[in-house]
Amino acid sequence: MLDGLFRPRAVAVIGASNNPFSIGNIVIRNLATYGFKGPIFPINPKSPSIRSFKCYKSVLDVPDEIDLVNISVKATLIPKVITECGEKGVKFCIVHSAGFKEVGEEGIRREREMVELAHKYGMRIFGPNSQGIQNADPDVSVYANFTFVPMKPGNISLIAQGGGMGEILKLHLHNAGLGHRMYCSYGNECDLTMPEILEYYGKDEGTRGIMMQIESFKDPAAFLRVASEITPHKPILAIKAGRTREGSVAVSSHTGTLVDQAAMATAMFRKAGVVEFHDSLTMIRTGIALSTQDPPSGNRIGCITNTGGPGIQAVDESIENGLTLAKWSDAGRKRLKETQYAEASLGNPVDVVATGGPDQYFAATDTLLKEEGTDMVLVFFVTAPFVDLDAIAAKISEAVASSDKPVVMVVETYEKHYDLIDKLRAGNVPVYETAEDGARSLANLYKYTKLKNRPREEPPALEVDRAAAETVVKRYEGKDVYLPQLDAFAILAAYGIPVPKVAGINGEGDLAAAAAKVGFPCVLKVDSADVIHKSDEGGVILDIGDEQALAQAYGDMKDRFAGVNPTFILMELKPAGTEIIIGATASPGLGSLVMFGLGGIFVEVMKDVIVAVAPLSRPEAREMMTGIKGYPVLEGVRGKAVDLAAVEDLLLRTSRLAADFPSIVEMDLNPIFTYPEGMAPAAVDVRVKVR
Repeated sequence: MLDGLFRPRAVAVIGASNNPFSIGNIVIRNLATYGFKGPIFPINPKSPSIRSFKCYKSVLDVPDEIDLVNISVKATLIPKVITECGEKGVKFCIVHSAGFKEVGEEGIRREREMVELAHKYGMRIFGPNSQGIQNADPDVSVYANFTFVPMKPGNISLIAQGGGMGEILKLHLHNAGLGHRMYCSYGNECDLTMPEILEYYGKDEGTRGIMMQIESFKDPAAFLRVASEITPHKPILAIKAGRTREGSVAVSSHTGTLVDQAAMATAMFRKAGVVEFHDSLTMIRTGIALSTQDPPSGNRIGCITNTGGPGIQAVDESIENGLTLAKWSDAGRKRLKETQYAEASLGNPVDVVATGGPDQYFAATDTLLKEEGTDMVLVFFVTAPFVDLDAIAAKISEAVASSDKPVVMVVETYEKHYDLIDKLRAGNVPVYETAEDGARSLANLYKYTKLKNRPREEPPALEVDRAAAETVVKRYEGKDVYLPQLDAFAILAAYGIPVPKVAGINGEGDLAAAAAKVGFPCVLKVDSADVIHKSDEGGVILDIGDEQALAQAYGDMKDRFAGVNPTFILMELKPAGTEIIIGATASPGLGSLVMFGLGGIFVEVMKDVIVAVAPLSRPEAREMMTGIKGYPVLEGVRGKAVDLAAVEDLLLRTSRLAADFPSIVEMDLNPIFTYPEGMAPAAVDVRVKVR
């Protein structure tokens, strides 16, 4: 349990100072200003008092038990203060100090020794290079942090690896009139881990939803397990920093981790039911809605406006983000007609016109919320000078209060009427500046609903010959090599992945036997780890029709690749089909990731691929298939649909193969020819690397 960190009975501050710009001074100020319920003990060997609190030379001199210590001294002094904290029986130390993993090998050693020393006493380290924690629960009110955003009670808990991003999350909630529940910026994560904190948040009854900013995953498997346990009960909104190669380098310079984990993050988020974001403002705006609104049960949106243009923007944004326009029942349409002005438009959006007043807004909002075919409502309001603004706000709040369906408002006004926004927010109505923001926020709440309600199954039992595959893989383990294609195809065949007939050729004397096994027409390929793009380098000869043509092709290819000392394979010629690619790659700390996409130009140029965590369940395999932009190609262009069940089976078998053999660090089945139902697909090229 992390109560000693987030609900401490007493807090000490090592590095406390009378310098108002020091971290220690600011931590004490924040603890006092926000009314921490327990005693505060500044530790400074030279000062008698700091900010009216008596100072102690060491934590060992404090005449009370201490749960939590904030430390902001030089990294070289850390061993001494950690030892004293351990002897005192402190439960948690927040280390604000830098000079650890982020500065290189010496810092890594210093960090490791700090953790070992803390564990000797049964103590845990939060950080280092971290801001600290907050808990705005009025029964605790602990601001053990050196930052500046005001703290007030809320119901969204925040986790940020980077302190700057953490402040942005808090600040925007504050500027929207909201507080937060718990907050932490965990820095280097040397001991206490992000999944442990996430698990604690998930069990906290006062936390309605969680927002996360992540730079790197120390224990991705633990994150996946914990997040998967939380999302059926409360939403997690997350953003992964370092999605680009350049961004990954920036992450490294900040946290000491040089790993591009963006694809892994997306795959884990999807599997765990976490709503992923690629920009912080969109996530924050969704969090603002989540703070007061329940996620919708479906994707049907109703819109209300008093001017046409923004209503159109709301519709466009809604449709582009996966929502559909609700349709009114006969009774609903009748009530709208009876309550709105004659000039009003009663479609979707409902346009109450610029002169629409409190009664018109109330009736429109109340009607749409009571419609069985409406799952959520967006209300747009330009503050016209000829209507009673306060009365409109009050009536909209009244209508919203009687419904459990989510409602967001968009208010177009200026500073003269900002009190109107405050009144709406006081009525638990989230308010945005643009129709697009409102629509996106509702759409993202629905994404959580959609993820939460997905069918969840275990990966299916598949009939495979694991022993045969293991015999092949074990011959190469520890060598860090690409397998010869004959062995790679053998592994695929052992797992029921359809492959062409294939035979090896080590010399001219093997041609006749290989042709007898494979048959004509056939394909001759060079088989060398040094030749990656075989077709581009002349390493593939197609449609060989007889023995004479085979001998000629073999001679030509042998001469062409004499410098790389290759072997060759002869393959059955498969008819051209719709090309797909399935791949797998090892993901440290997680297992294997499976990749799927259309082959050819779609993967080379458009990079239309999707990644998931192996092994796959059937719903996950189907989700991968439908998740690429090119899925309509598989469904059928002009009636040429491929066997989707066969593609699903390929994904399941490849993912099982990758999961069963962690030593397979790379696997590419590209291309795989797929065909209409009744004709088995074929993986006509494979590349497998074993660690």
